[in-house]
Amino acid sequence: MPSTLKCTNCGGDLKFSPHLQQWQCEWCDKIHTKEDLKDQLAQSEDNQAEPQSGTVDGSTVTYKCSYCGAEVITAVETIQTFCVYCQRPVTIQTQASGEFKPSSVLPFRNTKDDAIAQFKNFLKGKRFLPNSYCADKNIEKLCGVYIPFWLFDGMMHFDFSGEGDIISVYREGDFEVMRTDTYRLVRKGSIGVENIPVDASLKTPSDIMDSIEPFSFGDLAPFSPLYLSGFLAERFDVSQDDSFGRAEQRMTGSVDKKINHSLFRYARVRRHRDEKHTQNISAKYSLLPVWMLHSIFEEKDYLFAMNGQTGKMLGNLPMDKGKMLRFGLLVFLLSGIGSSLVALLLRYMEIL
Repeated sequence: MPSTLKCTNCGGDLKFSPHLQQWQCEWCDKIHTKEDLKDQLAQSEDNQAEPQSGTVDGSTVTYKCSYCGAEVITAVETIQTFCVYCQRPVTIQTQASGEFKPSSVLPFRNTKDDAIAQFKNFLKGKRFLPNSYCADKNIEKLCGVYIPFWLFDGMMHFDFSGEGDIISVYREGDFEVMRTDTYRLVRKGSIGVENIPVDASLKTPSDIMDSIEPFSFGDLAPFSPLYLSGFLAERFDVSQDDSFGRAEQRMTGSVDKKINHSLFRYARVRRHRDEKHTQNISAKYSLLPVWMLHSIFEEKDYLFAMNGQTGKMLGNLPMDKGKMLRFGLLVFLLSGIGSSLVALLLRYMEIL
């Protein structure tokens, strides 16, 4: 079920340009606005309400590419993928409609070339990486993926009380005096929190997704399939209810930072009361941009992720044990040679 948008000038395929924040033809470079593609999008949605051909088998779905006729096998959660033969995009419309239709999308800001350049720079100086991992052939597999997130809004009420000590040291004649002033501390109120992100995909490690934040939610746009052109996308497989616990934990952490910041002047703090609770919690389903590289080395999975807006990156990198062993032997040999030279020099000095 292809979702390729066509250039109004030459009929070539269009892709969303993160730099331009518009749609550019791959053939003639003509720029298209969202308004230019409104009629084309409406027609596409009418034609693609249901897949022409598709079968569900456990956790996978099989579709037939209408461009080249090849079978496209993808996970049930996939919204958009590519045909491995003709590289045309294939959108699974049913995975982005009804309860699975996102309310918003955060468009990519950096291109694949940007991501590759930053990734290569990130790898510099890491001498124990496998050669196969650093090879251009592997790095080219870096792909832009819209990851499903729940964005939580609400109120966090807090009631904190305790005691804080301010310690000062000064001299009185020959004596050094330490003075401790104790103050009663009260922090009570409410803080509105919005757009607390919780990733909603079982495939992406939450710690990595948390680490590439923050995202700039001022750029959130109402969801449109137009933004998916040129990228992969997945729908959520973790429900809003199942994500609430993590969202509440993150909200609590935000409030704790605010309270702790107001207590920085106290050398010691004794907490007598520290209560927090949420109210009026709501969530919206959104797709956020992430550049990802999944690699397998010595039968272990390694995932690298980069924020599609800011370029902030994190991931687990493979280590070549052979390189580590050779380096260790080299250090050992050099240290042994160095010790022998020192011993010879000392013996020579004794003879003199």
